Amino acid sequence: MSDANRSIAQNYTASKGEVRRFNEAKQRTQKNSAPTLADVLNLIPTEGQIAKIVPAFGLETIDPDEITGAGANLIRDQYTLFSPHLVSIIREEQNFMGLKMHLDRMVDGIVRSAFGAAQFYEKHRAIAKDAADSFANEDRDEDRMGVDGGENRVIGLRRIAAENGAKAYAIACLAQGACAEYETLMGEAWKPYVKDTGRSLAQGVAAAQADALGF
Repeated sequence: MSDANRSIAQNYTASKGEVRRFNEAKQRTQKNSAPTLADVLNLIPTEGQIAKIVPAFGLETIDPDEITGAGANLIRDQYTLFSPHLVSIIREEQNFMGLKMHLDRMVDGIVRSAFGAAQFYEKHRAIAKDAADSFANEDRDEDRMGVDGGENRVIGLRRIAAENGAKAYAIACLAQGACAEYETLMGEAWKPYVKDTGRSLAQGVAAAQADALGF
């Protein structure tokens, strides 16, 4: 770090607004790099919405209990299969750390898959909504019939959003089952691993300012 950078780091006092923006940016970064089940559930359609989406768009019926059970079975089967190999005996006591780390990664992969699907759904939901809102424009091209009397653009975008919403909901059910079974087996709720960079707000602001000034 240059002398100027050290001086900024030592003497700079961040405003409340900068503190808030820094923390919000840090939370967004952590959420994308280590999503939780709650992050997934905040994006996917609710149970009530899915109950409307499926018949409205003629989609395949989703059995949440069956999929949630499949997620639970996946983790339970891994627990049973690998217990003899990953549970160590230390001072005549069982140590489950190796098995826990394996299950942590298993659940992490499922939750990440669900979060990716949820983000994809939210993206297409927003696109469909924006297209529908554009009906207020005078041109109104979006609500004209498509080629050969096919679906217009807005209806097509809604269908894409609906299909991806159903997919995201299904994978989220799998993640819910996996998380629930993990908690049952490990005695604690699953949490994603988040690496702490150790950088303070002052260091982050100082580094950004130094970089902007070419230090």
